[in-house]
Amino acid sequence: MAAPMLKVLDVFVGSETGLLKGINVSKAEWLNLHDTESVDKSKEIVSLCWKDETETDVCIGSKNRTVTIWHSATRTFSDSLILGTEESKLRGVRLLNGDYVSCVDTGLVRLWKDGEVESEINAGKDVFTFEQNPTERNIFATGGKENELKIWDIELTENPKFTAKNVRNDWLNLRVPVWVTCAKFLPKSEKIFTATGHHQVRMYDLKAQRRPVLDMSFDEYPITALSLCPKNENEVVVGNTVGKLAVLDIRKGRPVQVFRGLAGAIRAVQHHPTLPVIVSCGLDRYLHIHSTDDKSQQKIYLKSRLSALLLKSSWDGNDVDNEEEVVVKTEVVSDEDGNDDEIWGNMEVVQTKTKREDVKNSNNKKKIKRKQTGEESGEFDKQSKSKNVKNKKRKTGIKA
Repeated sequence: MAAPMLKVLDVFVGSETGLLKGINVSKAEWLNLHDTESVDKSKEIVSLCWKDETETDVCIGSKNRTVTIWHSATRTFSDSLILGTEESKLRGVRLLNGDYVSCVDTGLVRLWKDGEVESEINAGKDVFTFEQNPTERNIFATGGKENELKIWDIELTENPKFTAKNVRNDWLNLRVPVWVTCAKFLPKSEKIFTATGHHQVRMYDLKAQRRPVLDMSFDEYPITALSLCPKNENEVVVGNTVGKLAVLDIRKGRPVQVFRGLAGAIRAVQHHPTLPVIVSCGLDRYLHIHSTDDKSQQKIYLKSRLSALLLKSSWDGNDVDNEEEVVVKTEVVSDEDGNDDEIWGNMEVVQTKTKREDVKNSNNKKKIKRKQTGEESGEFDKQSKSKNVKNKKRKTGIKA
């Protein structure tokens, strides 16, 4: 349900039409932070991140390479900045010491200072994923279609720090195609997880080898969303193009939990850093909130096809004023329920026939009709037999 005024926003999502939406999870209410007159498919939001560690301002990256900042204090947007002039699609934008780092599908990774390019990296064509290391902010990962995973230091732009090597040929000795769609750094380690468009999930250890140290498959469709589980470094959350969402244990090579209720391709998923909650969104226009404890689900309809997701690390819940209003409403509802019980108790009970009784009655009627028709047919047969005997006797008398 859309709400005109919400003080607390726990989740932010971006839509394919360029609208940023804020959601209050405890109240199941949301609002459009953009003006709905500015709807444009070329402004599809493909990247959301925090401007700094205070988690107050949201950095928004659109497919047409425009970047804006939404300020929570004033509920306003900053002037948009266009990153680059070439025709390309933005794959992601992050912030490094207050400066933008952008990546487009043609493989150009750029560090911007005051609207000018400070440094540039060519990560190869058909880039699908662009991710920043949460602990070492100057380290980035790229990968795409026939473009292996690469780890870059934006301050050292000559060669990548790490370039992955494709897995060995399959059992038919055929080359395994490369299509990296997602990547996530494991904090405070040299490990990184990737997901592919060929339904594979892999873990790389940058100190061990160039090939993945762990590799498994999930379902039969491209994986489009990936998130880490904060309590277990061997578990990841994945979502694919047919709406299947699951927690995988990559060391055991099997799903741990599978969640239901999604009806379209999953575009973004994130495990809450402190709560046992997984939040996902996609083309079915719903924000899905699944509990990892009891698999319960909350769905909030947001009216638009969703493409990006951002969670606050702490969900504050309702304001004090709103909590008081809720308490008053629940008290009134409980009194009305008591009066309803008295009214229903004083009403007379009207007995109605069930379907089984109706079926039995109809079967009995059919049996009675059959018996009557059978008796009538029996009498008719007797009469016809007696007539035939009389005719035979007459014929024999004439001959005699």
